[in-house]
Amino acid sequence: MNTDKLSEVFDVQPISKMEPVAHVSLEKLESNEALEHDYDATRRNLHNLLAQGEDALYHALEVAKNSEHPRAFEVVGGLMKNLSDINTQLLDLHRKKQIVETPRQQPNNVTNNAIFVGSTNELSKMLENLRKEK
Repeated sequence: MNTDKLSEVFDVQPISKMEPVAHVSLEKLESNEALEHDYDATRRNLHNLLAQGEDALYHALEVAKNSEHPRAFEVVGGLMKNLSDINTQLLDLHRKKQIVETPRQQPNNVTNNAIFVGSTNELSKMLENLRKEK
């Protein structure tokens, strides 16, 4: 289907041609390079979806206002929700990348409950010695 002819019929600007994504063999990349490549590709795709969705939302809103048809407004609401979901996915992508990139830290071993084994007399002497040290 030729979009230039459709653009003339509907008297709108033609949609710019999307550049194809260069495919890279991920087998040749190291794991960090593969992560960066996938992250960049996903981020680029999400931004493209947002840009196209905003354009579609603008046009759908114009149609809904002009037609005042309930279904048109329902479509606008669906587009708004989809754009909101894409924004959430973009933020999740950043958060997940941060989690993958930050090295895991060893948890600090903290003893919360210490048990003294001994007699009351020994415990009293130990506590007295601790007080004297301070």
